[in-house]
Amino acid sequence: MTMPSLIAKTKEKEAVSQLKKVHSTLENAFRLAQNEHSEISNWFSGNDRQINAEIFYNNIKPYLKISKDCGFEAGCFTPGKIKTLDGRDYIDYDNYLTEYKIILADGTPVMFYFPAENDYIYGNIKVDINGKNGEYTLGKDVFVFNVTKSGIIPGGKFNEPSAGFEEYCNISKNLNANGLACTAWVIYNENMDYLHCSDLSWDGKKKCK
Repeated sequence: MTMPSLIAKTKEKEAVSQLKKVHSTLENAFRLAQNEHSEISNWFSGNDRQINAEIFYNNIKPYLKISKDCGFEAGCFTPGKIKTLDGRDYIDYDNYLTEYKIILADGTPVMFYFPAENDYIYGNIKVDINGKNGEYTLGKDVFVFNVTKSGIIPGGKFNEPSAGFEEYCNISKNLNANGLACTAWVIYNENMDYLHCSDLSWDGKKKCK
């Protein structure tokens, strides 16, 4: 391997560890909050995204170490539009008014989005494992978890019918929100090889080489 390749692989291994750590932190806080407040299906009474995001955050807040609380204001995430995995501008998350934003004590920005429109996925949590100093790209340093009553589930898990890995975590696809479905791959397969080839799948090839 060349030196740049070795450096890239080292950074990817570090990203795997960071993502697994923040998943564990959020999952533990959510489990403790459900023990205190009953299961999440009882937390919300409507579909107001701001109200629901704040309810979710307030319920798990006692179980998190937080360095900054931005609420629905800017200042916790990288300014400007996030990049998709294929390199296009997507959304300015820092100025997104329906997502509640904080920074954990270890420097990880976290954002809560809760439309609570169905009885399985109540919302999602976005995390930036490199803080405000990374590439700010979906699937590279920004990852998404879905929140269900059974736990915080990494986005793109196995063959999800919507936003599945083979479509929404694929460097060869020019799709809106490409990179949204990389989280589960990183956590369960412990690699980020989808950054280097486009023919990986849950049922087949798990590494580029």
